[in-house]
Amino acid sequence: MLKIVGDISLTDGYFDVGFGVGSKIGQGFDPFQHILRAAEDCWIGNFEGVASETSERTGTAALQFRVTPECLSGLKHFDLYGLANNHAMQHGSEAYQRTLEFLTSQGVRCFGSNVQKSQIFEHQGRVVSITAFSQRIDAFSDNPCYWHNPEYREIEEEYATLPQEAYKILFVHWGNEFINRPSSQQKHFAHWLVDLGFDMVVGMHPHVLQGYEVYRDNYIFYSIGNFVFDMPWEPTKYGAIVSVDFADTTVVPQVEYVRIDDEYAPHVVEKKKVPEEYRFDYLNKQLLIEDNSEEYHAEIMRCYKVYRKANHKDILKKMLAHPAIIKDTLKDYIRRRL
Repeated sequence: MLKIVGDISLTDGYFDVGFGVGSKIGQGFDPFQHILRAAEDCWIGNFEGVASETSERTGTAALQFRVTPECLSGLKHFDLYGLANNHAMQHGSEAYQRTLEFLTSQGVRCFGSNVQKSQIFEHQGRVVSITAFSQRIDAFSDNPCYWHNPEYREIEEEYATLPQEAYKILFVHWGNEFINRPSSQQKHFAHWLVDLGFDMVVGMHPHVLQGYEVYRDNYIFYSIGNFVFDMPWEPTKYGAIVSVDFADTTVVPQVEYVRIDDEYAPHVVEKKKVPEEYRFDYLNKQLLIEDNSEEYHAEIMRCYKVYRKANHKDILKKMLAHPAIIKDTLKDYIRRRL
């Protein structure tokens, strides 16, 4: 089966440099240790970060969302990684290229770059294509090396290069962070993508789960949340695995829930152990709300405030546990105005 997950950060983040996910991996930690990965399955995720020895940034900023290739060389990586996201250019174009080269050397098939927007492969006797782009603002580059904010015409042109017989997946970095539903505009765009011919749309970036819908017999997952990430707010600890089995005549994606533990590692959890507000039964109903209003945007800001409150507590706890980081953390905290 295909096993598709959302955001994966194998790096230290903004407020855990020296003791985050990347540092733990460097000490032998395997963030995928609790996930059963059968040899016949094909795993796909979004690589949100940089694997490079170099950075265009300096000081603590040069260590955030970046890990050395050597640090990740001992992991059993996924079969495919998307490289179109708003952290990909955080350390410059050379670091992006080094990331691509390293992952390729590990046997990973990468997609979403300007030179490799799609990957085409065969799985369970079926031709499959997967295409990635990001619609998020890039704060680090005016000319990203990944496929960024394409026009409709450009999406049509890439779609035309895909084999007609392929099962076509679109893997897209989009939407607003921390809110449990997309805007109406985003839903209309998703419908256009299916109308164009994509068989399934899988979204990420909000860092929380959002609902999915079946439109013209095709599935649209608006956000499948985090898979490996250091975020303290409870909703950001839940994600999903989307499984696609081509052994069946009719392709019907299935979902499993995951929860990220305090050591940054995801575990598959039963639906009954997932709070109701994070379940797809609840989230799918939220898709029925039409949301292009001022109230929707006000709710986005309310979600940010709740997330930031949880983040503030976590930052304080980390500073007390790791006093050496207090100075740099406070400077970064003030700069980011969290």
